[in-house]
Amino acid sequence: MKATSASLAAVVLVATGFAHARAEETAARRISVDATVTVGALRPLSGVQAADAEGAEDPEGTAHVEGTALYRSARIDLVRIGAAAGAADIDAIFPDMGADAQSPKSYHFAPADRLVASIRAAGAEPLFRVGQGAKGGANPPADLDKWAQIVRHVVLHYNAAWNKGFRHAIRYWEVWNSPDSALFWHGTPDEYYTLYAKTAQAIQAADASALVGGPAISKPLIAGAYREKFMDFVRVNRLPLDFFSWHFYAVDSNDPYLFVTIARHLRAILDAHGFGSTKNVLDQWNADPADRQLSNAARAAFAVSSLIYMLGGPVDAQTFHAVPRTAGGLGGEVDSALGAFGALKGTPVLIRTDGGDEAGFAVVAGRSKDSRLIQILISNYQIAAKYLRPRDNWDTTLPERRALQYHDNGGYDATISVPTAGKYLVKRYRTSDSSNFALTAQSVETGPTIRLQAALAPPAVELIVIGAK
Repeated sequence: MKATSASLAAVVLVATGFAHARAEETAARRISVDATVTVGALRPLSGVQAADAEGAEDPEGTAHVEGTALYRSARIDLVRIGAAAGAADIDAIFPDMGADAQSPKSYHFAPADRLVASIRAAGAEPLFRVGQGAKGGANPPADLDKWAQIVRHVVLHYNAAWNKGFRHAIRYWEVWNSPDSALFWHGTPDEYYTLYAKTAQAIQAADASALVGGPAISKPLIAGAYREKFMDFVRVNRLPLDFFSWHFYAVDSNDPYLFVTIARHLRAILDAHGFGSTKNVLDQWNADPADRQLSNAARAAFAVSSLIYMLGGPVDAQTFHAVPRTAGGLGGEVDSALGAFGALKGTPVLIRTDGGDEAGFAVVAGRSKDSRLIQILISNYQIAAKYLRPRDNWDTTLPERRALQYHDNGGYDATISVPTAGKYLVKRYRTSDSSNFALTAQSVETGPTIRLQAALAPPAVELIVIGAK
């Protein structure tokens, strides 16, 4: 991990010891925030998966409209165009693989253009997954040389205005999706290596400044063909690996700190294989999608705690994958929580905080460049008791569960040092099982020291906004 990340982690994630899971211990957590001490700058880390594509169930493309609204409200900076956004699949853009790859008439860009436009309209940038959809399936492309020609023209369309295209300067181009999963790849590791080589070379031929990466593995803890051996292949053949991408869902643990743990493990492997400058990209993640006992508020707190931890860990970019609303996993609470995290961009100068931990009670704070606005984001998430014991059967694809105990997480008692004496308007917004980013308190306080207290039982997210009057 870089030194800057380590120093930030020491401030953002100051541990206060393990906690008791007993519900009766609901004392408030003592928090201190010092707006006079800066610890760094907020880096872009607000990312999501693209909204589902237009199609038979969405003929008007309303998913793109809804996606743009979320991207704006949450101040998203990166959107991964994954498998769900099928309009940008190579076999959707080039529907007849028997057609002439050099002819503009062979390409059907309109749906993908609308998808990319919906992302850029919100001020975000796309991460373009170069892969196949349902039509192409999980089999390797039959003609890899032709596939590479098609990919080159797709990049030219978006970055060099080919075929009535654009000069979007899309940076991130990801080769395929989860070749370590039989759901997405029916070829051999060697076939994927060849696909990666030809695709990467085609992308760079179209735009030398493009960032090429992959393989978007679904089992980042498994060594072998799609991790170390893939890195060796890339290094020996002098191919680009500008970012190494991976996916992870906190299945059978719902532990928000796992992403940092895995990212540190992968960072060490990348560095050991000569990829010290390769970005570490977690571009599909969430809590356990199948856990029906996890409320929308709990999913919201899980997401925000995870994001705050990632700020202090070696995750260079992330795109959160919201499970479908029909599964009960994504509601307004999750959208609002992502918006609360995105609101930190209004206070990009990170300031010292003490009192958070790595067990779910996460705290981060920032101030505006003119020091007139301070924002404190508190996420109080508690892992369910059923996950706080060892598994009966060891699963090598999952990290070990942690033996945590929770204490002092029934609320907060915050002491805030503001830059100057004077009057400050304080507003507190909360997302919980009973509120969705509601304004729960408003007061005028006097600096240079402000003390705020509140009950905040898990799961909950609180955004405190302090503005000089």
